[in-house]
Amino acid sequence: MNEAMDELLSPLTKSRRAHSIAVGRRMERVAGVLPAELRDDAVAAAYLHDVGYGHSVLGFHPIDGARLLRSLNYSSVVCHLVAFHTAAEVEAEVRGLAAAVFDEFRLTGVPCLEVADDLLWWSDLSTGPNGEAFTVDERLSEILSRYEPGSIVHTAITRAEPRLRAAAQRASGSM
Repeated sequence: MNEAMDELLSPLTKSRRAHSIAVGRRMERVAGVLPAELRDDAVAAAYLHDVGYGHSVLGFHPIDGARLLRSLNYSSVVCHLVAFHTAAEVEAEVRGLAAAVFDEFRLTGVPCLEVADDLLWWSDLSTGPNGEAFTVDERLSEILSRYEPGSIVHTAITRAEPRLRAAAQRASGSM
C-alpha cells in the first residue's frame, strides 16, 4: 500500500480500514497467479475495494469508489474490479439500481480479468470485518448475523451466496 491509498482509506472507520488493508495484503500474496500486467491493478483494487464508503455520492460504495478512483486516474481495470467486487451487481439490484449503473466500468477483452475478479472476491470473503482471516463460511455467516433479515445487505448476500461461493472456489483453484 502506498501513501495515496492510505490517504484514500483515511475517511473509513477503523474496522473497515483494517478490513481493506487486510484484503489488499491477502491479494498481494495471491496476485502472482495473474499475468504481470494485471497484478498491480488487482492489488490496488483490493486495497481500495471499499473506498466508496468514505467518499459516498450515490450511496452505493462499489460505484462511488470506482467513480472516485476514475477521477484520480486509476486504471480502467482497477475501476472495474472495484465496481464489480463481491457480487455488487446483486446488491445494486436489491437496492433498485438499474444494471446500467455498471456500464461505465464494464470491460471486455482483458485477458484473465475474470480471474482477478475471483481473487478479489475471495480476498474480500476470506477477510473479517476487522481484518482477521476468515473462511468463506465464517465471513458469510458474520455478514448475515450483522444485518437483519430483510435488510438490503442480508437480502443481497443471501441471493448472491451461490455466486460468491463459486467465485471463491474458482479463486482457490487458481492459486
